[in-house]
Amino acid sequence: MMNDEAIKRYAFNAPLAGIEAKSLDFLWQKPEKTTKIHRADFYHFIWIESGTLLLNVDFETLSLNAGEAFLISAGQICSFSLDSHPQGYSVLFVPEFLGEAATDISLLRANLLKNEAVPLHGLLIAGLLHQLMSELSSPPDEYQAVITRSCLRILLAEVARRIPHSVTTQNKICQRFINEVEQNFRTLHSVNHYLSLLAIHEKPLAQAVKQATGLSPKAYIDRRRILEAKRMLAYSSLSVKEIGFSLGFDEPTNFNKFFRKHADCSPNEFKVLQSKG
Repeated sequence: MMNDEAIKRYAFNAPLAGIEAKSLDFLWQKPEKTTKIHRADFYHFIWIESGTLLLNVDFETLSLNAGEAFLISAGQICSFSLDSHPQGYSVLFVPEFLGEAATDISLLRANLLKNEAVPLHGLLIAGLLHQLMSELSSPPDEYQAVITRSCLRILLAEVARRIPHSVTTQNKICQRFINEVEQNFRTLHSVNHYLSLLAIHEKPLAQAVKQATGLSPKAYIDRRRILEAKRMLAYSSLSVKEIGFSLGFDEPTNFNKFFRKHADCSPNEFKVLQSKG
């Protein structure tokens, strides 16, 4: 069973503050890092030009094929399989590089909703990535940040527009709800808590969240709690009781019932299953 130290946490350390673009070849340069379970404090946009890349993100194995893209979000747990060597590109960036505009936040939140590859065929994507890499390898000037930020926004927008039920700028209610859940899911578990935070009535919130995610607000909150429970059960050395308390359950039996309802097994059974994997 993995302990806390087994999950390496990688910080962003690119030379230009906030963003780096490069060939996927870097995954093979340090396989002792990339093939191990790790959690990064930055976003990782991947686009495959040819071949197939296998990776595991939050308990799901994904296969990225030629012309497909995927965004690994900051905080997700992932690892790469390096059995094959596809050609492609990576863009690594911190959310602060985009800024805090509502449109930028919506792009990142939209990509969080679906853990699946997105088709991004065409010369546009390759051209954007080449321009981004060329810009970052050029001597910096007053326009470099503007151009690189614009290229990144277009790439993320192209991904977001292809995700069914994606959170768009027209669905600001759901954007705000998702932001609040991400910050408070450990302590606030009732829809009423979020109605109060957002100063909104139940019906418009339910409609907005259903349109964007396909889930009710309560189901979305529960899904986020279950994901964190699975991460901690699989990759931390905390006991089931400690994990339950950290997620806001006052009794271990309540955590056990909640987990079994949503995962079809007990926390202990899930922990054992992951240790065998």
